[in-house]
Amino acid sequence: MTEKIQDTIQEISRKVVRIGEALRAERSKNAILQEEIDRKEALLASEATAISLLKEENESLKSALQLAENKVVEIPVTVKGKNEQEIDELVKEIEFCIEQLKQS
Repeated sequence: MTEKIQDTIQEISRKVVRIGEALRAERSKNAILQEEIDRKEALLASEATAISLLKEENESLKSALQLAENKVVEIPVTVKGKNEQEIDELVKEIEFCIEQLKQS
């Protein structure tokens, strides 16, 4: 019976060793996964900050665009024919002045 008890104790001891090894392996995996989680959370925080900055920049650009749109002044287009008519009148006036100078 003593031998049977010794065998049982050795079997329990081997199981404890295997469980201990398995526990260490799981703790190691857990540490690696925790490091990855920490990296992902840091990346997420960084991306959230970048998104926030882009939203602020977007709002600023929208405001600037709105201000620019409000400042747009439409310049009426002059009729081309009117300009040509004014030029013709100025040319005639200059020719008249030249003739008056020649006569003086």
